[in-house]
Amino acid sequence: MEANIVYEKFGGLLKEEPLSCVDHSILLPNTCVLESVTPFLGYYNEAPGSIKPLYLYLVLEGDCSFEKTMRASHKIKRTFKHPFDAVAGTVSLFGQQNQVIRVRNLDDFSHVGLLQKAFLDEGIVFKKKIRKIDNENALISLTKFFYLEPVGELMYFDKSQPHHGYFIIPRYVSWEDFKDLTKEVKYDTDLLFFDSAKAFFCENHSITEIVRIYRENLTVDKLKAIRDRYLKLMKPT
Repeated sequence: MEANIVYEKFGGLLKEEPLSCVDHSILLPNTCVLESVTPFLGYYNEAPGSIKPLYLYLVLEGDCSFEKTMRASHKIKRTFKHPFDAVAGTVSLFGQQNQVIRVRNLDDFSHVGLLQKAFLDEGIVFKKKIRKIDNENALISLTKFFYLEPVGELMYFDKSQPHHGYFIIPRYVSWEDFKDLTKEVKYDTDLLFFDSAKAFFCENHSITEIVRIYRENLTVDKLKAIRDRYLKLMKPT
């Protein structure tokens, strides 16, 4: 194990979660903000009673590049009085893809409107609220940096977020195949109580395929057991 080493990697993540419209007076008028009804669905559906983190998606109008979102977020953090984490992404609902800013780590829901205003001041335009979305399953794609601490052979913990682990897989897997693979992994009842997402990071002029595992109080042994089950079930190409 490489102790006290953290690798910064650039890549992306794909997951599926139910989303609903936020309907609250603290939002900027006539804007669309979606909330993850059950973030980390595979875990919190199996572990009822746990306190779920707040994940919000500010829906944008038209095209907004990753660079513009990141520059705006970096500038806002210099003066914004409250913590937050923001990354660019897309949300696919009803056959339509919308650009979003995913927001997490807010310590108070009342800060959402203030953060919207800060992004608006940086030229980010929000989509108008057109229809009611209530507990609709959405495919969520994020472009982000990973901060990875090695914890074993081809395994990592996330140094920026608790309860997140990652492991490398040998090849690309489509989203539908990944969902089927995860169901098979969970047939082993010793491996219940985790949520998984498909991800990747870029290095050495190539793409490394990884799986993100979320589980409260995730241990190296538990991450290894989940990883070993995935690798065992992955069929060779």
